[in-house]
Amino acid sequence: MACITTDRGRGDGRTVTAVVVTALLSCVSLIGSAIPASADGQRAVVVDDMYETNADVYAAMETWTPLNTAESVMGYPKGLDRDASGGVKAVHLADVSKTYDPEQAIRDAMNAAQQYAVDVRNPEHLRVSAQRLVDGWPGGTKHSQHDIRRHTKDDIVPSGGQTAEQYCGMTNTDANHPAYGQTAPCVFVGKLDERYPVRGASVAMAGQGELTYKVAAAVTDEKSVTEGWSAGGAITPKLISKDQAEIGAEASFTYSYASTSVTRLQSTLETSVKINVPPGKRGYLEGRANGAYYTGYIVLRDIDADNHEATAAIPARVYVQAPFTTTPVTWFKRLTSA
Repeated sequence: MACITTDRGRGDGRTVTAVVVTALLSCVSLIGSAIPASADGQRAVVVDDMYETNADVYAAMETWTPLNTAESVMGYPKGLDRDASGGVKAVHLADVSKTYDPEQAIRDAMNAAQQYAVDVRNPEHLRVSAQRLVDGWPGGTKHSQHDIRRHTKDDIVPSGGQTAEQYCGMTNTDANHPAYGQTAPCVFVGKLDERYPVRGASVAMAGQGELTYKVAAAVTDEKSVTEGWSAGGAITPKLISKDQAEIGAEASFTYSYASTSVTRLQSTLETSVKINVPPGKRGYLEGRANGAYYTGYIVLRDIDADNHEATAAIPARVYVQAPFTTTPVTWFKRLTSA
């Protein structure tokens, strides 16, 4: 595919630049209480209370950083679940379809795109791009059946042999072209899977004593050159022991924003933490990401040189930042039986 234009089936060969451009829509609106934070909004959030069960941790997080039961992400999501080497983990249709039918996901994706398209607060060229997922292109021949893929890595787009990431990341950068700023019509839709995943934990101390750590989190926020679209970014939690050894650097992870987010994530400054471990208990510090994984599909609409259109649904699992927080990680003081 050479270009995304108002009539893409008649592409004119103008230059485009592939960038990852992701704006976010949410399927459910949810207003929640603010997570505990310092006055300057930059310090790491550390909960003073001691927590012995995961259920108590989840209950606290739901109060401070509520989640939506479903999310959608316009474009190609930045927060795809990845393995230790950085590669995307394969999510299989056989597993996803048990809880989320792909045909329903396509309808949900089109509904999300339609909501984005009719919102006059969004840039016009991106509203047009979103509407393409619903209506296709003028003169395009629609396929009667949808292209349901087997797993996340089964993602080659038919028209040009690109991956879904390459295709969804394209944008028209020719300022003199009528379709300037328009992007490929792609939407991720997913249902809540894993809440507040652990992102960093200290070594546990057994018996009476005191643990001392410093915590922080660095945020790399990657934004596209196209106004209005944000790709999310990467979060690196930092857990530093008393002897200055850094723990948990491998816990770095990528994220996408939800459309209900009214603020953006900020890096947190180093904050000192002390845990007093009572006799008969094991104590440790645990970092919980302020968001969740959603499992569903990347839905995209493609058109080839002969104006034949195809709508594909690719299984995927994506981490989406909770919509009402500026801090990427909450640190809990945990206790268990010794």
